Amino acid sequence: MSGSSKRMDKAFLVGLTGIIGGGKSTAAKILESIGAFRISSDEIARKYSDPDSPIRDELVRELGEEILSESGKPDRKKIAKVVFEDPKKLEALNRLIHPRVRAEFQSVLEGLTENTLVIWEVPLLFETDAFEICDKTVCVLSDPESSLKRVVSRDGISLKEATARMNSQLPIEEKAKRADYVIRNLGTLRELEQECKRIFKQLRG
Repeated sequence: MSGSSKRMDKAFLVGLTGIIGGGKSTAAKILESIGAFRISSDEIARKYSDPDSPIRDELVRELGEEILSESGKPDRKKIAKVVFEDPKKLEALNRLIHPRVRAEFQSVLEGLTENTLVIWEVPLLFETDAFEICDKTVCVLSDPESSLKRVVSRDGISLKEATARMNSQLPIEEKAKRADYVIRNLGTLRELEQECKRIFKQLRG
């Protein structure tokens, strides 16, 4: 699938996705270490839900004051808890953040040289229209049960909360089916590195 007709840049854009806790960030960083240019939608989005968020007032208006810390600043964990318990509030958060993330992403993309291989890490690649502007797409295939355990441990949340976050995304099997390439993250880090190198060669070829 080619998104070149919908973009002004001349980079080779690869959308990379997977389920929460599935290793997509690790895979993206491995690909970056062997020559790709990495852009993370999560990293861009994070500043809009951190304590110094430039859209604090909009967040409170859409999600309620329960997202604020005792000092009156946005709290990322509280925001996550609110939106993953209420689909309408998740939609509201996405409406606030996604256009800003996309604009910043496109600004970075347009500053790159021709044929730069860009790995664009996007959790909701297929849930949104993001895949439509990609030249190729990659799914990091992982075991949902293991991924949930990693999220619980990493984020310090309950299994119920982790499951709610995962259920807000397409099932991993569906993501893998839609992607042009699949990176299997079902073993060791060393095996994941080998998978990333294999895909990198195919993308470069």
